[in-house]
Amino acid sequence: MSGWCLFGDEKREAFERDLKPEYLLDDLRSYQRVFGEEFGLKELLTIEDLRVKALIAEAINNVPEFLLDQIGKARNSYEFPSLVRELERIADVMEEVVEGEGE
Repeated sequence: MSGWCLFGDEKREAFERDLKPEYLLDDLRSYQRVFGEEFGLKELLTIEDLRVKALIAEAINNVPEFLLDQIGKARNSYEFPSLVRELERIADVMEEVVEGEGE
């Protein structure tokens, strides 16, 4: 199981910190040291765009696992027995969709 339970404020703060201008400037300077001065803001934004898309793809890929994690939490709480059944059905459908796309 991935670190779904570990994602929270710490992960959100890290994402927000990466978007602050001073961090972007540090990234730009690091890339310029490697690729030269011709590496500019446009190239940095292209890399950031790809990074964000990769994070979104990873999140979409992990939806079934996330749902199963949430089902486990709900099942252990004994407060939502009908919700657990519905989440299990959703997770089953999501797993079928992901498995069907992999073929």
